[in-house]
Amino acid sequence: MKSETLIGLTAALLLSSALARADVEIANRPTSNMSCDSGVCTATARKAVLNVGDLATMLASGDVAVKTGLVAKDIDVDQPLTWSSTARLTLDAQASVTVKKQITVAGQGALTIVTNDTGQPHAKSKTGEFIILPEHGSVQFWDLSSSLIVDGNTYTLVGDIKTLAADIAANPSGFYALAKPYDASVDGTYASTPINLEFTGLFDGLGNEISSISVISEREADTVSFFTWIATGGIVRDIGIVNGTFSGRKSNGVAMTASLNFGLVERCWASGRVSFQTTVGASGLVSENEGTIMNSFSDVRVVGTAARRLGGLVDYNDSRATTASSFAVHSVALRDGPLTSFGGLVGENLGAVENSYTRNRLAAGKKNSDVNLGGLVGKNDPGGTIQTSYAAGPIGGNASTGGVVGFDGAKSGSITASYWDLDMGISNPSQGAGNIPNDSGITGLTTQQFQSGLPQGFDPKIWGLDPKINGGFPYLLAVPAK
Repeated sequence: MKSETLIGLTAALLLSSALARADVEIANRPTSNMSCDSGVCTATARKAVLNVGDLATMLASGDVAVKTGLVAKDIDVDQPLTWSSTARLTLDAQASVTVKKQITVAGQGALTIVTNDTGQPHAKSKTGEFIILPEHGSVQFWDLSSSLIVDGNTYTLVGDIKTLAADIAANPSGFYALAKPYDASVDGTYASTPINLEFTGLFDGLGNEISSISVISEREADTVSFFTWIATGGIVRDIGIVNGTFSGRKSNGVAMTASLNFGLVERCWASGRVSFQTTVGASGLVSENEGTIMNSFSDVRVVGTAARRLGGLVDYNDSRATTASSFAVHSVALRDGPLTSFGGLVGENLGAVENSYTRNRLAAGKKNSDVNLGGLVGKNDPGGTIQTSYAAGPIGGNASTGGVVGFDGAKSGSITASYWDLDMGISNPSQGAGNIPNDSGITGLTTQQFQSGLPQGFDPKIWGLDPKINGGFPYLLAVPAK
């Protein structure tokens, strides 16, 4: 199994575990099992609660540190928290800090996050992380001169796209964070990708969203996205690009978050429209993935003419790449053009796809020829693997079509525990792959079967099932669907 695959699985397990168990919970219940003295509150039992009102009162008077100590492990911010003083809040956990609601630093205050604080400088196990639950949690700073420190790294707070682009251009390896949501409609239309360089640093959106951004390029061979290139070692996380418009003509790739990812895209989401006329690839979140994408999703309409690869989330997943614990919903449509790998989640896969799903509506025009159309993956090349994933959306078009994979070129056994909806997609139960009848590892299920229990092989620590969530279909605990 690829190391990136292990990373994806580990992160999903960590987040689902954190959501199920909050050792120190900042909540609206009475404070219990916490010892607070001189601005330091430390857990005295494995399960502890710090009342959010009590914490806000302490912050009004001075700095406060909330610590798990060695008896508890994680800190979970379960209720909104606001303070307007100059005080610094420190959240210090033996493992993870998870933000499920909004933290607002309304004055010139500061925030420090410490994870993996085991009390041992050379501890072997460092499995914790700073987690912001997508579309639910966020951290907002009203003053850009405030301080944010995460695991010893000091972040530059930015309030708009142009400042972020200028700061990254000056130091592509720095640490940056979006201070609060930004409405990009005031910027007008960008004629090219705003951050158009090789990014090797860390950008954290802090759970905030950039809304109504428009990037429309008419330049041939251009790439159209928010980041052109997330390089090896680069990280983009906790950012939503919503209600966006991205369009390219004769481009090398169109997607909302990044054209090329060699690093890590984590807990990112996108919504809006991606359109193209003759492109190498187009997708909702990342065009070409050569790194790791995890705990992310796309709710984007992808539509255009003539594309080599199309995907709801990613159009090309390279042999070194992993796409894990992610999903795509909305629609992908190809109006015309030959030689296309077209999938609801991934267009062409040479790497690993795991614990992911799509409920995209797929449509290939009547003039399309040589199109490999799959509910989940268009073309699964030699070396490509697909595990514990599913597709549940309508599929239409004149193409080589499979419920999960349009064309499976990988060796037998490369696909395991993967499914598609017989009622919505391909109704023939032998057509899980468009080129191999009864391809191993692929099973068709009815809608009722999907909604009555987790499919065989799906880990309940990663997947959930609730009639009120995701239309009753299986959903990812790490990325709760609406």
